[in-house]
Amino acid sequence: MNAEWQTLRESGFRVFFIGLFSIAIAFIIYSRLSSPSGVPLEASQLTNLAYAVLAITAASMAAAVHGAYTIFRAEKIRTANTDRLMSFITAAFSDSKYWKIMVAASIGYGIFFAFLSQILVYRPDVSFAENGIAVPSFEMIPCCAAPGYMPMFTVYFTDHFLLLVIPVNVILAVMVSIMVGFNVALSVYAYRLSKTVQTRTSMVGGIGATTGLFVGCPTCAGSIFSTVLGLGVAGAGASTSALASFQTVFILASIPALAVAPFLLARSIRSISRCSIK
Repeated sequence: MNAEWQTLRESGFRVFFIGLFSIAIAFIIYSRLSSPSGVPLEASQLTNLAYAVLAITAASMAAAVHGAYTIFRAEKIRTANTDRLMSFITAAFSDSKYWKIMVAASIGYGIFFAFLSQILVYRPDVSFAENGIAVPSFEMIPCCAAPGYMPMFTVYFTDHFLLLVIPVNVILAVMVSIMVGFNVALSVYAYRLSKTVQTRTSMVGGIGATTGLFVGCPTCAGSIFSTVLGLGVAGAGASTSALASFQTVFILASIPALAVAPFLLARSIRSISRCSIK
């Protein structure tokens, strides 16, 4: 049993860090190749490279998520039948319905996040067709911004609705949404277990979820400013780069809170379990 969880955990960490490392390397290499001072590339070459980077980012994100899930499975084996906090966290997901709750909450929060962070943009007051944009259509904007903010990929679904893919924004949206979904599922488990959950736990989870909405705020602000100034989607890159420094504040405010919340919930669950035994 000991060898099983160790092997599983090492495999999970390996896949997880390979995913993260691949994303970072792809962003750095692409930023250098696409910068005006970098290696001269033809427009078609840069566009093809942009598509490749988006594909690598998607595959690496999937690998990182799979790695995290593998680590979780290893922790479930390691802490089974113990009094550790992690055992109470993993125990909640022994029932498949809590995985379903997590998925539903993550998707719902992700859609909400996407609209607030301007990944999904609905502008009833703006006609893309009147601005010379074919609908439906898509556009790749390969250059130029800080690593992670390029390439931009835009899909015009209707005359007023579009999808704006900025790699770092999508990564943060996925990460925060999964963490929020995880906390929601664990909170439901704790609530059903006792009908009462500590206020401080709910508060920490709530702070994480609320501030998590604004992790993509620089992109949101960039899109708003570019619209106000008439720069269009192509001009959003400069705005997002100028506001990128603010993103760290929102990450620091949201992700740690979302990471701590499960352990506070686990403390509540452990207390409830001890009381039920008595």
